[in-house]
Amino acid sequence: MINDPETLTGVVLNGAHGIYDVHTDIGVLRCTLRGKLKKAFAQAQSAKLTGKANLYKDKSYASRYQRNEEDSAFPSRLTAGDYVKLRQLDDNTGLIEEILPRQSELLRKDANADAKRASAQTMLANLDQVLIVFATTQPEPHFGMLDRYLAICESAKVCPIICLNKVDLPHNQSVEEAAALYGRLGYTVTWTSPKTGVGIETLHSLLREHTSLFTGPSGVGKSSLVNAIEPGMAIKTGLVSDATGKGRHTTTGSQLYPLSDGGWLADSAGIRALATWDIAPEDLAWCFVEFRPYLGECFFSDCLHVDEEGCAIRQAVEDEVINERRYMSYVRMVTGEER
Repeated sequence: MINDPETLTGVVLNGAHGIYDVHTDIGVLRCTLRGKLKKAFAQAQSAKLTGKANLYKDKSYASRYQRNEEDSAFPSRLTAGDYVKLRQLDDNTGLIEEILPRQSELLRKDANADAKRASAQTMLANLDQVLIVFATTQPEPHFGMLDRYLAICESAKVCPIICLNKVDLPHNQSVEEAAALYGRLGYTVTWTSPKTGVGIETLHSLLREHTSLFTGPSGVGKSSLVNAIEPGMAIKTGLVSDATGKGRHTTTGSQLYPLSDGGWLADSAGIRALATWDIAPEDLAWCFVEFRPYLGECFFSDCLHVDEEGCAIRQAVEDEVINERRYMSYVRMVTGEER
C-alpha cells in the first residue's frame, strides 16, 4: 500500500458499473469514484431528470465546472475521454476525486430516457475530431448521411475529417464531384486504400496527437483501415465491426485506444443513435457552413428556410451559390423526413 498517495491526472478509457480504467503517466489504473463525487453525479442525474439543472445541494464540484464562460451543467456520468484527478491506492487501483471541465463532447439520445423526457448522453468527451469513413463504392456513398454526420460535428464544434475509402476500386464521377464540393466548403477530404496503401500516411499525420472518433456506415472498410493505421488494433480490440456497424459497446458509449504515434482513437459504439434530435430547428441552418453568410438576411426573422417567402438561403440555392443537393439534405433534416 502506498503511504503518501500522489494526485495524478488521467484520461478515462472506458467504464462500467462505477468502475473505470484510467490512463495515467504511471500506467492504467482501475478506479472507482470518491464518495463525494459519486454523490455529485447522483444529484446531477436527478437534476437532469427533473429539469432543474445545476440545482445541487453540494455545489463544490458544479461551481468549478465552467466552459467557455458558460454555465455548463455538471455531468451526470463519467465518460470515455474525461480528464480526471485521482489518487493512486496501490499498483493497480485508484480513487477518482475530481472530473476536469470538458472542452468538447459528442452527444446522443439517452437510450434509457423516457420518450417524453428525451435527454442527452455523452458518447465521448474532449475529442478533437471525427473521422467519417465512406467507401467510394461497394457500398455506394450516401452523401445525405454524410451531411448528417457533418451537421452533428458542426453542432458539437468538433472538426470532421472526411475519408473516402476503397479508392483503388473504380467509382462514379459523382464521388469526385462530391469530394470537390466538400473541399470547397472547407472540409478536409482524404482518399485511402488499405489494399494499396494510398493515403495511410496522411491519416497517420491527421490522427497524431489528437483524440478522434472513428465512424461511418457498415461495409466501408473501417476494420481494414484501422488495421492499416495501427496493425492488429481492430482485431485485437474489436474497435469496429463492419458486420454490424455498431462496434464495441460499453456503458459509457465509447472506448479510447492509444495510438503508437501519439493520440487516441475512439470506437463508434452507438453512432447509429446519433441524430439531429438535439439540434433545435432554428439552429440547424448554422450547421451547414455555406448557409452562414445568409443567416439573418431572410425577410422573416424566424425563417426555417424551407418554403418561406423572402428566404435568402433559398434564393442562394436558386442562384446556384448553394448546392441544391446539400440544401435538400438540410430540408430533410429540419422537417424530420430523414431519421
